[in-house]
Amino acid sequence: MLARDHALSGAVVFTAAAPLLHVTGPAMLAGAVFTAGAGTLPDIDEPGSAVSRTFGFLTGAFAWLVHKVSGGHRKGTHSLIGIAVFTAAAWAAVRADAHPAGQVLLGVLLGLVLATGLRALRIGGHHGDALGLAGAAAAIYWHTGLSLVPWCIALGAAAHIAGDELTHGGCALAWPLSRHPCHLLPKPLRITTGKFTEHWIVSGLLTVALAVLLWRDAGVHAVLHHLRRS
Repeated sequence: MLARDHALSGAVVFTAAAPLLHVTGPAMLAGAVFTAGAGTLPDIDEPGSAVSRTFGFLTGAFAWLVHKVSGGHRKGTHSLIGIAVFTAAAWAAVRADAHPAGQVLLGVLLGLVLATGLRALRIGGHHGDALGLAGAAAAIYWHTGLSLVPWCIALGAAAHIAGDELTHGGCALAWPLSRHPCHLLPKPLRITTGKFTEHWIVSGLLTVALAVLLWRDAGVHAVLHHLRRS
């Protein structure tokens, strides 16, 4: 799937799960933004992807290394182990936030997530990377939604993999035990990345779903607030 739809699917999954996580208000919006960016992370195994181009040579070289180590595109980073590694890294970064080195690590992670999400959604143009880093710095300074970061990374990565399993290529979900691609749809219903179905149907459905979920969460928050004041 395209980076835009991976970002949208991440935001959709988080807003759908927000009531279960008891998240509302600014934290809910921060979580949706974090998860949108996290929805692009598994493609760090592919030089030329949105996430690999975010910080130029640095992320490009890292993507090349991950591509080699993970067995190629849609292998290690698109598996259950990949989700576990992404989530563990996010958890460790949040746990280390009390120390300056930990804050730098967390800032790099959040900066990459936010900048890539903006790039995927074509927001910010050439200034998107700066906006992403500024947003990461602000989140760390005000501790907005930081406890949700591991959840966001896990949900975003899972949404990415589920999206790719709708396509003909699928994902090696059981890597390294198996390189066999897994799919969520029978062969006749699988979509081709970047074609009509994704551009005009998948993207539209994701956008509508996100709008409905944001409206629902805002409505639920308003009702709860009214009940507390009654």
